[in-house]
Amino acid sequence: MLPKLINTAMQPNIFPCDWQAVIFRNYAFVPTKTLAALLACDEETVEREASRLGLQAMPCDDNWSKRGYITLIRNNWFLLPYEQICQLIDVNESRLDFILQNDDFLSVKLGNFKPYCEKVTYSPLTEAQIAETEKLSKTVKSYARPYEAAPFDFFKNQEGKGELVCANGVRIVHGYLSPCGDALMEDGETYMPDELLEKYAEQGVNGVWLHGTLATLSPYPFDETVSVDYPTRRKNLQTLINRCAKYGVKIYLYFNEPRALPENKFGKYAHLIGRKENGYASLCFEKEETRAYLYNAVKDLLCNVQGLGGIITITMSENLTHCNYRPDTNCPICKNIPPEKSAAAVNNVIQKAIRDSGSKAELLANLWGWSPFMEWTEEQTLRGVEMLDKEISVICVSEYDLAIEKGGVKSKIIDYSISNPGPSEITKKTLRKAAENGHKIYAKIQTNNSWECSAVPYLPVFDLLYEHLKNLTEIGVKNYMLTWTLGGYPSPMLGMVADYSQKGETFKLDEWYERVYGAEHTLVKEAVGHFCKGFVEYPFSIDSLYFSPKTLGCANLWPIEKQNLRSTMVCYAYEDYENWTNPYPVEIYLSQYEKLLKEWGIGCSLLANNKSKAVAELALFAKAAYSHFQSDYLQTKYAYLKENKERNGEEIKAIAGQEKENTAELLSLLYQNACVGFEASNHYYYTDRNLIEKILLMDKLR
Repeated sequence: MLPKLINTAMQPNIFPCDWQAVIFRNYAFVPTKTLAALLACDEETVEREASRLGLQAMPCDDNWSKRGYITLIRNNWFLLPYEQICQLIDVNESRLDFILQNDDFLSVKLGNFKPYCEKVTYSPLTEAQIAETEKLSKTVKSYARPYEAAPFDFFKNQEGKGELVCANGVRIVHGYLSPCGDALMEDGETYMPDELLEKYAEQGVNGVWLHGTLATLSPYPFDETVSVDYPTRRKNLQTLINRCAKYGVKIYLYFNEPRALPENKFGKYAHLIGRKENGYASLCFEKEETRAYLYNAVKDLLCNVQGLGGIITITMSENLTHCNYRPDTNCPICKNIPPEKSAAAVNNVIQKAIRDSGSKAELLANLWGWSPFMEWTEEQTLRGVEMLDKEISVICVSEYDLAIEKGGVKSKIIDYSISNPGPSEITKKTLRKAAENGHKIYAKIQTNNSWECSAVPYLPVFDLLYEHLKNLTEIGVKNYMLTWTLGGYPSPMLGMVADYSQKGETFKLDEWYERVYGAEHTLVKEAVGHFCKGFVEYPFSIDSLYFSPKTLGCANLWPIEKQNLRSTMVCYAYEDYENWTNPYPVEIYLSQYEKLLKEWGIGCSLLANNKSKAVAELALFAKAAYSHFQSDYLQTKYAYLKENKERNGEEIKAIAGQEKENTAELLSLLYQNACVGFEASNHYYYTDRNLIEKILLMDKLR
């Protein structure tokens, strides 16, 4: 079901007409004929008006509709009604609904609502509108320029080592380009090209995970329409497995099973209904038919697909699965069953299916949510580990529940932190327990980046990663899940983990710097020292990770009028600063960022104008990260000062000027490197048009 429509304050529009915003944001990202049909005009009109807005004539890049459609949806969410969004990206309403629900919770990121928008159509400009457009056009032309590396040309300037790294242990990443919706209905070469696999092998990556839904990979008796294309997905999966094997890389499927069904779909299976939520119901896992389905579906998959590296499970999560997937179940059968028993049972059924299939696939149970976050006690977590089949490997989030203090404010981490190296005490205790019980153990860490700043391929804080690896060695960790959906870029940071795994206690950080950065290693180490010193000051909280302006960075359009909207997960920040600064007082939040920006800026200055390709790449990504951090800092100040615009008017103008300069710098970086602003589950956070539009808005605020 598509998100509900609501009337709400719209994003600021600096163009005289809404249809101009449609052209400006979408020209050359979709075919001209599509824009013409959408706006009810001819193609010549679209070309003329694009030129009038300062855009150069250019051919359409069809990568945006195939690999950047999330960007297009996000950029038009406040501009076009559903009908025209479908028309823009050439899908029907059913397909749009699938994208919103299945592309890593895109609907949630957009706020779980759709702003009501009137249909946008072309109408001729008045003389006054033409004059206003000409002024805007001059600014557009002064900033817009051709890309040095076109969007989606991710590896144009990256140098390879030309050698395969073989090291102890398992190192699994999410593919840097892998879709988060229905990847196995696509040709694997589009998101896992040989070029990427070769670079993974060079950096010691030997596993890649993909989202999988069992009902689409095996026959699904409860709704056969869901599994109709399972033979195609299996064929594509087998092809991908075979291609990756040539580079020593195994494929792992990430399962969150068994998935719930709409209540009205159960039919003759109504006796299996367990927990009910929002019109959906789980298949009660205490029913033998449910367990038999899970067992048979997994076994059938593994009997027919050969060479799968493994299955990674998550049994306490956002998706409704077993009746105890979250606290306080309303299933009359499961309400008296401990959740650790339910979670362990799901894993054990899958492990039995793997064993009986004859497959060598490994089952990795991710214990995310086996924690106070889901109202589990420590005793329940350890008891759940006791219940697991001994052949199951155990993964824990390294930094979960790690106690931290920033600016005098104490809190604890859930996950997604590089700035605070783990492991936590509960992770140590759980993994030691698992190892004592004979389980192979893994730590889930974020290696390249995290939601602390996901718009760059990697954050060059090598010393913090090294500290984390050393800490994990003390509890016997040799295997890693290195990323969530973000962080799969084949960077030197992935290579460090492999190098460390190979050398163990003989690994020397100084030697690693020299091997990777050659004659520039001393300079790089000094700069990285400043990045690390600044980054540990990051005002970390789950709210700052998900809701602050740092994710979209300069692409956030600062509200001019009051917007009473809640910021949304890794998407729109609005002016909801009290949400994203929580639990920090705004003054502390800003002061922590000042510490971070000071040190990060020193590091960037040290690397400026370096001629080494490896150092230049590092410097560019460091500058892009600095821009995102600074944008968070400036928008927080803006939202705070805006509460009294009359008193703070001059300071607001000054902040707008700073953000304009910051945006221009990020725009320059975007033109230089196609990786800036990209993340697999969100596609590009911005295009050059978003950043130029922000510059135009800052001029208006000044």
